[in-house]
Amino acid sequence: MNLRELETYLHHINVIEQKQKESGKSINDFPMLNETEKLYLDPLFNIIRFPKNAFFKEGQNIFISRHNRFAPMIEHLHDFIEITYVYAGQCRQKINGDEIDLPQGSLCVLDRDVPHSIEPLGEEDILINILINEETFSSLFLLRMQNDTSLATSFLTTAFDKQARHDRYMIFDTSSNSRIHLQMQMLLSEYWSYQSQRETFLSHYLQLIFMELFRIYRDETFAHHTSQRFDYAKVLDYIDSHYQGLKISDLAQYFGYNSNYMSNMLKKHTGKNFQEILLEKRLLIACDLLSNTELSIDNIALESGFNTTSYFFRQFKKRYGCTPSAYRKNNV
Repeated sequence: MNLRELETYLHHINVIEQKQKESGKSINDFPMLNETEKLYLDPLFNIIRFPKNAFFKEGQNIFISRHNRFAPMIEHLHDFIEITYVYAGQCRQKINGDEIDLPQGSLCVLDRDVPHSIEPLGEEDILINILINEETFSSLFLLRMQNDTSLATSFLTTAFDKQARHDRYMIFDTSSNSRIHLQMQMLLSEYWSYQSQRETFLSHYLQLIFMELFRIYRDETFAHHTSQRFDYAKVLDYIDSHYQGLKISDLAQYFGYNSNYMSNMLKKHTGKNFQEILLEKRLLIACDLLSNTELSIDNIALESGFNTTSYFFRQFKKRYGCTPSAYRKNNV
């Protein structure tokens, strides 16, 4: 399927939509739910729960559809991840009790077991549903960042995970990012082309989309934490490059601050003091060296900026709950 065919397919009014347009009522068109299987009422939430086997074949982890227009989607939940992308037009959803208007370019990632519903879409409203099996909300993003040793990524992943666990859904404005729309078009074209190695291509396209979303989250977070006087990202970048033997006085002097101001601003923006940040960076370097080199533990301690191997052992075990040797064995 090329991009012109994709546009035609997405805007075409199908049989289900024509019936919904005439009646205003939603019609069940689950692709793999046979006559003997039924939706059931979740006893905890008292709303409809959609079963996995209505969407995923055995061994399949990705299901994509264009949301049918002209009728509401009832409040429901399910135990797989759902991504909705407003390809064109607009959409109003109710998520966990919150009514949310989503303009074109909005991308919403829903955790498992989050109640949600969708109001009727108009003819020019194109909403894409992407369902992902065998993933957790955080793993979609955070596992893709696990080999990054930068402090910025470390603190961003912590903040992201905290927000994700609290809200159970996240909304991204991708309207100014043309790459995401193009990657979404490539994803959809691949999905409906039914060619060989389709699952592999889909997985890679999704990975690119998630990495772009994390960039959006990064830029928004940095913008929120950056003022005219203090550039949070630049300070972390400097620590990244000078973590061996770096002192708070050196860092403050480089940026033209006194040590107390630098210390207070780091605590305000990261929740950690300078020594804790420096330790975080050195442990990130140690993990990378343990996983990707054959250096001895003594040399890794030295390369990571620790004065003694014994201090390195204590801090590593305190942070990761295992010895450096055990970590290496499990992560090579």
